[in-house]
Amino acid sequence: MEQRTWKRDSIALDVEISMWRPDGQVVLNCKTLDVSMAGAELLTYDVTFPKHRVLEIRFTQMCGKTLKRPRILAKFLRKTNDGIAIQFRKADNETLKFLQKMILKDKFINTKINQLRYGQVS
Repeated sequence: MEQRTWKRDSIALDVEISMWRPDGQVVLNCKTLDVSMAGAELLTYDVTFPKHRVLEIRFTQMCGKTLKRPRILAKFLRKTNDGIAIQFRKADNETLKFLQKMILKDKFINTKINQLRYGQVS
């Protein structure tokens, strides 16, 4: 059984993946299926990458913010049923804090929606 350091949360964030090849840069737009502070599973519609390939990940929600370089370098780990699993390798603290804030905001919103749905509003 796989042991995780960080809990993964189901959250759909828009992501842009960039990879460099000899013939130029390849850019793929997709969504996260789940994300943690250490990695993510991305819905890539049957697109895959060579194992351990370094990818540049940009969360669209971070673009245009006050972040200097809202990107995370990640490593492709494996193909999954719905896409690919990646492990975050390098990011500045500001980008990681912003990612954490987005995860917490999504959790808060989902909790409020469930409270409204099931009449548990306090």
